[in-house]
Amino acid sequence: MRPVSRLIFLISVASLVLTGPVFGSGFSIFEQGTKASGMAGAFVATADDPSAMFYNVAGIAQQRHMAAMTGATFINFSNSFEGAADDAFASGVSAKFDRHLFIIPNTYSVVPIGDNLTFGVGLFAAYGLRTDWQDPYPGRFIARDTNLRTVSVQPSLAWQTSDGRLALGAGVEYRRARLTLQRNNGIFNPFTQRISDVANIYLDSDPESGIGWTAGVLFKPTDTLRLGASYRSDMDIDFGGDATFTQISTGNAQLDAIVKAGLPPNQKIKATLPFPSVTAVGIATSAIPNWDVEFDLTHTTWSRFKTLLVEFQTTPANNLNLPQDWSDTFSYRLGANRNIGDTWAVRFGGVYDENPQPTEGVGPLLPDSDRIGFTFGVGFRHGPFTLEASDMVLHFLERSTEGISGDNFNGVYRTEANLLSLSLGYRF
Repeated sequence: MRPVSRLIFLISVASLVLTGPVFGSGFSIFEQGTKASGMAGAFVATADDPSAMFYNVAGIAQQRHMAAMTGATFINFSNSFEGAADDAFASGVSAKFDRHLFIIPNTYSVVPIGDNLTFGVGLFAAYGLRTDWQDPYPGRFIARDTNLRTVSVQPSLAWQTSDGRLALGAGVEYRRARLTLQRNNGIFNPFTQRISDVANIYLDSDPESGIGWTAGVLFKPTDTLRLGASYRSDMDIDFGGDATFTQISTGNAQLDAIVKAGLPPNQKIKATLPFPSVTAVGIATSAIPNWDVEFDLTHTTWSRFKTLLVEFQTTPANNLNLPQDWSDTFSYRLGANRNIGDTWAVRFGGVYDENPQPTEGVGPLLPDSDRIGFTFGVGFRHGPFTLEASDMVLHFLERSTEGISGDNFNGVYRTEANLLSLSLGYRF
């Protein structure tokens, strides 16, 4: 292959690679209710406030007063990368994320119907991702800024037996999602003997949507023991969007002309993002006076994300099929709630959450790892009002690419996060 043809080919292939992993980088956000967050998300067998619509929809059946609750989780996290000493490209490299404050809203309302039914509507954002690396960063040729945003609306209905021992619930979830991705393309500049940025590639999807469902059961065999289970279905969202290729001048007219000749045209693309199903089971006890203690096990089917097909509408010869091979995961959650009179409550919890990503897939786009979190929360009730606050300190275990990075960008990633949740509720 002639040098010019090889250069054109490399630019074209690199521009394709950027669109591949982004659609697999969905990130679950489990903090959708402040009381539940204070208990590390161990809430499927408690589910006694309107956020039950997210954690276990059957729980709204036991709420026999019309109520509304609105809140948000404020997420602040940091990520750093240290290149492996024996990696030709990453050796000596260190980098960090730009700092962002992410606000994840949630709003719920419940309305009892007769003696046994309850209707509810919830709004939440259960998936999202932002990886925005500071410049200058050599990994910008793999991923520079990725942003996945979702919002869901869920009408729900639940029924309980007259004695309140058994409750069943179900809901329909409408999920809206949008994705943007940005990265640079670089080549070896024979005139400077260095890597030069030659193009910026930007993907902006249209807002797209999908429909799923959720169901749950809550059983109270005794006055002090509760069992719960919930299921949220998987969902595929088909994305359409625009890929924009913007040339970056190298300062050399001859090289710029070669780059321009090989740069793909702006065009439409299509891809499908598979969201996982989530199954949770929990057991809770109030055998200790004024205490509720719960343990939950949650299973997420990330293994649905086996491959990714990206279709380019103008140049279909460049369609790309990338293997991902994510794995199903479990999370283990333990939480406790301590009532102090009729006005105050304090909460504690801990969580261990597995990550789905194989080592080969760890990279600038999503450097995921197993997580350990500890939570504390407080609740205050005055008349019909409730005010809740909780905080989670989340530590991501150090993740090394172990020299087998699929992006050929090896090193160690470290991540820390803090999640502050606040909510205000009113019971009519």
